[in-house]
Amino acid sequence: MSEQTTEQQLFLGEVEKFVEIIRNSLCVPNPILSQLVDSAQAVTTFKAVATDPTVESFRLIVDQLEVVFGRHLTDQTLPDKLELELVELAIDWLTQLAILYGEDLPEPKSLVSELIYTFQLVESSQGAVTLAELVSSRAEKGSVDPFSDDPEFSVKRQAVSSHRDPFAEDPGFGLEFDLLHRTINVLAAKQFMEEAPTGDNDSEDSPSSDSSDLDYDFFADDPPLTK
Repeated sequence: MSEQTTEQQLFLGEVEKFVEIIRNSLCVPNPILSQLVDSAQAVTTFKAVATDPTVESFRLIVDQLEVVFGRHLTDQTLPDKLELELVELAIDWLTQLAILYGEDLPEPKSLVSELIYTFQLVESSQGAVTLAELVSSRAEKGSVDPFSDDPEFSVKRQAVSSHRDPFAEDPGFGLEFDLLHRTINVLAAKQFMEEAPTGDNDSEDSPSSDSSDLDYDFFADDPPLTK
Protein backbone atom coordinates (compact mmCIF):
# COMPACT_ATOMS: atom_id res chain seq x y z
CA MET A 1 0.00 0.00 0.00
CA SER A 2 1.48 3.33 -1.08
CA GLU A 3 1.93 6.13 1.45
CA GLN A 4 -0.80 8.73 1.09
CA THR A 5 -0.22 12.46 1.17
CA THR A 6 -2.16 14.76 3.45
CA GLU A 7 -4.18 16.04 0.48
CA GLN A 8 -5.10 12.50 -0.51
CA GLN A 9 -6.18 11.61 2.99
CA LEU A 10 -8.35 14.72 3.27
CA PHE A 11 -9.99 14.08 -0.08
CA LEU A 12 -10.62 10.41 0.65
CA GLY A 13 -12.29 11.49 3.87
CA GLU A 14 -14.61 13.76 1.89
CA VAL A 15 -15.42 10.92 -0.53
CA GLU A 16 -16.26 8.60 2.35
CA LYS A 17 -18.47 11.24 3.96
CA PHE A 18 -20.28 11.95 0.68
CA VAL A 19 -20.87 8.28 -0.09
CA GLU A 20 -22.28 7.68 3.40
CA ILE A 21 -24.74 10.58 3.09
CA ILE A 22 -26.07 9.42 -0.28
CA ARG A 23 -26.38 5.80 0.85
CA ASN A 24 -28.30 6.76 3.97
CA SER A 25 -30.49 9.26 2.13
CA LEU A 26 -31.51 7.67 -1.18
CA CYS A 27 -30.15 4.13 -1.23
CA VAL A 28 -32.73 3.03 1.32
CA PRO A 29 -36.26 1.64 1.00
CA ASN A 30 -38.88 4.34 0.43
CA PRO A 31 -36.78 7.52 0.61
CA ILE A 32 -38.54 10.79 1.37
CA LEU A 33 -38.19 14.25 -0.14
CA SER A 34 -36.20 15.67 2.77
CA GLN A 35 -33.56 13.00 2.18
CA LEU A 36 -33.26 14.20 -1.42
CA VAL A 37 -32.54 17.68 -0.05
CA ASP A 38 -29.74 16.22 2.10
CA SER A 39 -28.25 14.50 -0.95
CA ALA A 40 -28.35 17.67 -3.03
CA GLN A 41 -26.59 19.60 -0.23
CA ALA A 42 -23.93 16.89 -0.02
CA VAL A 43 -23.27 17.31 -3.74
CA THR A 44 -22.66 21.04 -3.31
CA THR A 45 -20.28 20.43 -0.40
CA PHE A 46 -18.33 17.73 -2.23
CA LYS A 47 -17.89 19.75 -5.43
CA ALA A 48 -16.34 22.56 -3.38
CA VAL A 49 -13.44 20.27 -2.42
CA ALA A 50 -13.17 18.25 -5.66
CA THR A 51 -11.33 20.93 -7.61
CA ASP A 52 -7.98 19.25 -8.29
CA PRO A 53 -7.51 17.99 -11.89
CA THR A 54 -6.47 14.58 -10.56
CA VAL A 55 -9.99 13.96 -9.23
CA GLU A 56 -11.83 14.94 -12.42
CA SER A 57 -13.62 11.56 -12.69
CA PHE A 58 -15.10 12.05 -9.22
CA ARG A 59 -16.38 15.46 -10.22
CA LEU A 60 -17.88 14.23 -13.51
CA ILE A 61 -19.88 11.53 -11.72
CA VAL A 62 -21.08 13.94 -9.03
CA ASP A 63 -22.09 16.42 -11.75
CA GLN A 64 -24.49 13.80 -13.12
CA LEU A 65 -25.92 13.21 -9.65
CA GLU A 66 -26.45 16.95 -9.34
CA VAL A 67 -28.49 16.97 -12.57
CA VAL A 68 -30.79 14.23 -11.29
CA PHE A 69 -31.20 15.74 -7.82
CA GLY A 70 -31.73 19.26 -9.15
CA ARG A 71 -34.49 18.23 -11.56
CA HIS A 72 -36.41 16.34 -8.88
CA LEU A 73 -36.03 19.16 -6.37
CA THR A 74 -37.50 21.55 -8.93
CA ASP A 75 -40.44 19.19 -9.52
CA GLN A 76 -40.65 18.25 -5.83
CA THR A 77 -40.55 14.56 -6.75
CA LEU A 78 -38.33 11.62 -5.92
CA PRO A 79 -36.15 9.73 -8.43
CA ASP A 80 -37.83 6.67 -9.91
CA LYS A 81 -36.57 3.12 -9.48
CA LEU A 82 -34.24 3.24 -12.49
CA GLU A 83 -32.72 6.52 -11.37
CA LEU A 84 -32.20 5.26 -7.84
CA GLU A 85 -30.40 2.19 -9.17
CA LEU A 86 -28.19 4.47 -11.23
CA VAL A 87 -27.48 6.63 -8.16
CA GLU A 88 -26.43 3.53 -6.24
CA LEU A 89 -24.20 2.47 -9.14
CA ALA A 90 -22.57 5.90 -9.13
CA ILE A 91 -21.87 5.60 -5.40
CA ASP A 92 -20.25 2.19 -5.96
CA TRP A 93 -18.09 3.73 -8.67
CA LEU A 94 -16.97 6.56 -6.39
CA THR A 95 -15.96 3.97 -3.79
CA GLN A 96 -13.88 2.04 -6.33
CA LEU A 97 -12.28 5.23 -7.66
CA ALA A 98 -11.34 6.19 -4.11
CA ILE A 99 -9.43 2.92 -3.73
CA LEU A 100 -7.51 3.56 -6.96
CA TYR A 101 -6.85 7.17 -5.97
CA GLY A 102 -5.47 6.13 -2.59
CA GLU A 103 -3.07 3.68 -4.27
CA ASP A 104 -2.01 6.14 -7.02
CA LEU A 105 -3.34 3.74 -9.65
CA PRO A 106 -4.67 4.90 -13.05
CA GLU A 107 -8.42 5.37 -13.44
CA PRO A 108 -10.49 3.33 -15.95
CA LYS A 109 -11.53 6.47 -17.82
CA SER A 110 -13.33 4.56 -20.58
CA LEU A 111 -15.58 2.86 -18.00
CA VAL A 112 -16.21 6.18 -16.28
CA SER A 113 -17.25 7.60 -19.66
CA GLU A 114 -19.71 4.71 -20.10
CA LEU A 115 -21.24 5.49 -16.69
CA ILE A 116 -21.62 9.16 -17.64
CA TYR A 117 -23.21 8.14 -20.94
CA THR A 118 -25.67 5.90 -19.08
CA PHE A 119 -26.67 8.84 -16.88
CA GLN A 120 -27.24 10.96 -19.97
CA LEU A 121 -29.38 8.28 -21.63
CA VAL A 122 -31.59 7.91 -18.56
CA GLU A 123 -31.88 11.67 -18.22
CA SER A 124 -32.85 12.15 -21.88
CA SER A 125 -35.58 9.52 -21.53
CA GLN A 126 -37.34 11.38 -18.72
CA GLY A 127 -40.79 12.58 -19.73
CA ALA A 128 -40.89 10.44 -22.86
CA VAL A 129 -44.12 8.60 -23.65
CA THR A 130 -43.68 4.87 -23.22
CA LEU A 131 -44.82 2.43 -25.89
CA ALA A 132 -47.38 0.95 -23.49
CA GLU A 133 -48.89 4.39 -22.91
CA LEU A 134 -48.95 5.07 -26.64
CA VAL A 135 -50.76 1.81 -27.44
CA SER A 136 -53.17 2.37 -24.55
CA SER A 137 -54.07 5.86 -25.78
CA ARG A 138 -54.69 4.49 -29.27
CA ALA A 139 -56.86 1.71 -27.86
CA GLU A 140 -59.03 4.27 -26.10
CA LYS A 141 -59.61 5.92 -29.47
CA GLY A 142 -60.69 2.60 -30.94
CA SER A 143 -57.47 2.06 -32.85
CA VAL A 144 -54.21 0.34 -31.99
CA ASP A 145 -52.44 1.68 -35.07
CA PRO A 146 -49.95 4.35 -33.90
CA PHE A 147 -49.79 5.65 -37.48
CA SER A 148 -53.53 6.02 -37.97
CA ASP A 149 -53.32 9.81 -37.76
CA ASP A 150 -50.71 10.06 -40.48
CA PRO A 151 -51.91 11.65 -43.74
CA GLU A 152 -52.74 9.20 -46.50
CA PHE A 153 -50.40 8.98 -49.44
CA SER A 154 -52.06 8.89 -52.83
CA VAL A 155 -50.50 8.49 -56.26
CA LYS A 156 -53.34 10.36 -57.90
CA ARG A 157 -52.24 13.45 -59.78
CA GLN A 158 -48.69 12.30 -59.41
CA ALA A 159 -46.64 12.39 -62.58
CA VAL A 160 -45.50 8.91 -63.52
CA SER A 161 -42.50 8.80 -65.84
CA SER A 162 -41.99 5.83 -68.14
CA HIS A 163 -38.56 4.41 -68.77
CA ARG A 164 -37.34 2.51 -71.79
CA ASP A 165 -36.24 -1.03 -71.01
CA PRO A 166 -32.48 -1.14 -71.82
CA PHE A 167 -32.68 -4.92 -72.22
CA ALA A 168 -35.71 -5.00 -74.53
CA GLU A 169 -33.62 -5.76 -77.65
CA ASP A 170 -31.22 -8.24 -76.05
CA PRO A 171 -31.12 -11.63 -77.85
CA GLY A 172 -31.68 -13.42 -74.57
CA PHE A 173 -29.59 -15.01 -71.91
CA GLY A 174 -29.94 -18.49 -73.38
CA LEU A 175 -28.01 -17.63 -76.55
CA GLU A 176 -25.11 -16.21 -74.58
CA PHE A 177 -25.12 -19.25 -72.34
CA ASP A 178 -24.96 -21.60 -75.37
CA LEU A 179 -22.08 -19.62 -76.81
CA LEU A 180 -20.20 -19.86 -73.53
CA HIS A 181 -20.87 -23.60 -73.36
CA ARG A 182 -19.57 -24.22 -76.89
CA THR A 183 -16.48 -22.08 -76.24
CA ILE A 184 -15.60 -24.09 -73.15
CA ASN A 185 -15.99 -27.37 -75.08
CA VAL A 186 -13.72 -26.20 -77.88
CA LEU A 187 -11.03 -24.99 -75.48
CA ALA A 188 -11.19 -28.25 -73.51
CA ALA A 189 -10.87 -30.33 -76.69
CA LYS A 190 -7.96 -28.26 -77.92
CA GLN A 191 -6.12 -28.61 -74.62
CA PHE A 192 -6.73 -32.36 -74.61
CA MET A 193 -5.34 -32.74 -78.12
CA GLU A 194 -2.20 -30.83 -77.20
CA GLU A 195 -1.59 -33.00 -74.13
CA ALA A 196 -2.57 -36.40 -75.69
CA PRO A 197 0.33 -38.84 -76.51
CA THR A 198 1.08 -39.54 -80.21
CA GLY A 199 2.78 -42.25 -82.35
CA ASP A 200 3.50 -45.71 -81.08
CA ASN A 201 2.85 -44.79 -77.48
CA ASP A 202 -0.89 -44.86 -78.08
CA SER A 203 -2.64 -47.85 -76.55
CA GLU A 204 -6.00 -49.35 -77.26
CA ASP A 205 -7.39 -47.79 -74.08
CA SER A 206 -6.20 -44.28 -74.94
CA PRO A 207 -8.83 -41.79 -75.99
CA SER A 208 -9.35 -41.15 -79.67
CA SER A 209 -7.45 -38.28 -81.25
CA ASP A 210 -10.43 -37.28 -83.33
CA SER A 211 -11.59 -33.94 -81.92
CA SER A 212 -15.00 -34.45 -83.44
CA ASP A 213 -15.72 -37.15 -80.82
CA LEU A 214 -14.98 -34.83 -77.92
CA ASP A 215 -17.79 -32.91 -76.31
CA TYR A 216 -17.19 -31.98 -72.69
CA ASP A 217 -20.35 -30.96 -70.97
CA PHE A 218 -19.32 -29.23 -67.74
CA PHE A 219 -22.97 -28.83 -66.75
CA ALA A 220 -24.16 -32.40 -67.38
CA ASP A 221 -24.74 -33.08 -63.69
CA ASP A 222 -26.73 -29.89 -63.12
CA PRO A 223 -30.48 -30.31 -62.51
CA PRO A 224 -32.62 -29.38 -65.52
CA LEU A 225 -34.05 -25.88 -65.65
CA THR A 226 -37.77 -25.78 -64.98
CA LYS A 227 -40.17 -23.12 -66.14
